[in-house]
Amino acid sequence: MAVRHVIVLIVTLLLARQAGADELIMKNGSRLIGKLVSASESEVVFDTPFAGQLKIKQANIVRVVADQKVTLMMKDGTVYRDKQLVSRDDRMLVMGAGQQPVVFDVADMALVNPEPWRIGDGYKWFGELNSALAMERGNTDTDELDINFESIWRSLEDRYTVRGAWELDEANGVENKDASKLRGKYDRFSERNPDNYVGFQLALEQDKFADLNLRTTVGPYLGRQFFDTPFLAMHAEIGLVFVEEDFNEAPDDDFWGSNWEVRLSSDIIPDTELYVRADGIVNFEHLDRQLVNTSIGIGLPVLYGLTAGAEISYEYDGGAVEGVDKLDETYKLLFGYSW
Repeated sequence: MAVRHVIVLIVTLLLARQAGADELIMKNGSRLIGKLVSASESEVVFDTPFAGQLKIKQANIVRVVADQKVTLMMKDGTVYRDKQLVSRDDRMLVMGAGQQPVVFDVADMALVNPEPWRIGDGYKWFGELNSALAMERGNTDTDELDINFESIWRSLEDRYTVRGAWELDEANGVENKDASKLRGKYDRFSERNPDNYVGFQLALEQDKFADLNLRTTVGPYLGRQFFDTPFLAMHAEIGLVFVEEDFNEAPDDDFWGSNWEVRLSSDIIPDTELYVRADGIVNFEHLDRQLVNTSIGIGLPVLYGLTAGAEISYEYDGGAVEGVDKLDETYKLLFGYSW
């Protein structure tokens, strides 16, 4: 019943006509005049002439009144484009020129004015680029540079992902770390259950001071999007991989294994992203030589897409060559850009 009431608040809007502009009425009595951009069960995106686009929690809204036609996405996947809504108590009529009205319960609505990719129109491109730079002068002069990025193209049917990272460290003018990673992924979502998908990955990794000239990982996997909201987003994957390792000094190696990945994020703290990102590979031939990478962090928007944050990362290589630590622990202050 609570969800039903939330959706009623989303659409009450769209019901009373007001000339030329949309209106947002808040529980504290204030009114915003502008344009309704989109709405879901959790929040409304409202564009105002004085503050740009605002994301406002449904819990703070009494009513939205719109003077425009809208595109509706129903929970069963049906899409009604550029239609006028008419209220009939707890039921709605979708009106179209020269068409019979369609009647449905407001609880059957999933999104108002969804992003184009959600209704099958092209791709959404989003991602982030972060850097961390540290300099220390004293008994030991150290310089550290970390760069990482992620770029994603998402449509209703599939998703392309490219991720990369590079770390370069020096102490007293002598380089002591040079490591980089690059991973490409392709996901294809199920038509019957779009939360499920199959994918394929190719990953390349090198670490000069860990004697790793190149590690190549390829293989398919199965994945599921368990949650996909600003409050909580989470997906998990598991698959089969073939790994080939080329070392500078140690004997080269290759093996079959299983890969896994879990990524979780939440905006439970307003205007803040908390995240956990973990992935790894289980070596079928040597179970004690697992690879595990884990990052725990927080990101804060600054201005015009610029971001700041902090992150702790752990990289465990159970198959590290003799004389190289198996666990690498890093603390970072990040500055970047997201789109």
